[in-house]
Amino acid sequence: MIRLAVALLAGMAAMGPRPLAAQAQTENTVQVGDHWTIDTRDELTGSPTDTFVRLVTQVSPNEIIVRSSVRGKGGFSLIVFDHSWNRIEDPQTKWKPNDGQGIQVPLVVGKEWRTELESRNTQAGGGWKGTVASKVTDQAKIMTAAGMFDAFRIEERVRDVNSADPSRYQEVESVNWYAPQVNFWVRRIITTFSQKRVSSKISAELVDFGRKL
Repeated sequence: MIRLAVALLAGMAAMGPRPLAAQAQTENTVQVGDHWTIDTRDELTGSPTDTFVRLVTQVSPNEIIVRSSVRGKGGFSLIVFDHSWNRIEDPQTKWKPNDGQGIQVPLVVGKEWRTELESRNTQAGGGWKGTVASKVTDQAKIMTAAGMFDAFRIEERVRDVNSADPSRYQEVESVNWYAPQVNFWVRRIITTFSQKRVSSKISAELVDFGRKL
C-alpha cells in the first residue's frame, strides 16, 4: 500500500534538457551525513503539517539507510532505499523488488518506465500488488526555500490492489521535481485516491540540505 505523506514538492521556469549533466550528478554520490529538511503542507486545508529531517546513516553497494524524524517530536524511523531512491523497506512495509517511486538515470524529457511490485504490511499483515508508471515531462529551474535548482519533473501514477480482495484498491498521482544537484526531490505534490475518491493531497518542499563537513 502506498503512503506518500512524507514526501516533497512544487515550482518552475522552463529550459532545455541537459541529460549528460544530470546523469553525472545522479551516479550515487550519496554519503553518510547527507541530510535534507522538508516542509509539508495539507493542500486540502491549506495548513502546514510537519517538517521532516532525513539523514543518511549508512551506505552500502545496494542500499541507502535514511533516518527520518519530525522536527519538534520525539522518535525516528529508518527507511531503506536503493541507489535510485526506490524504497525497499520502512517500519510498516516491505516492497519487492521496491516501491518503484525512485528515479531512473539518465533522466531526459520524454523518458518513461513502468514498475510492477508487491508489498506487505509487516505490522498489520496483508499484501498488495502494485504498478507504477513514471514519465519525465519537463526540465526547469525550480525556486524553493532552499534555493534555485535545475530539476526534472517526473509524473507518476501508482495503483495498488489488495491481494486478498481485488475490489479494494488505492491510487496515487504525484508530480515530483528531482534535482541532480542535491540528488533528491526538491518539490512534490501527492494526491491519494481511495476507490477513485480523493482522500489526501500533500505537498512538500525542500527547505535545507547539507553534507557532513
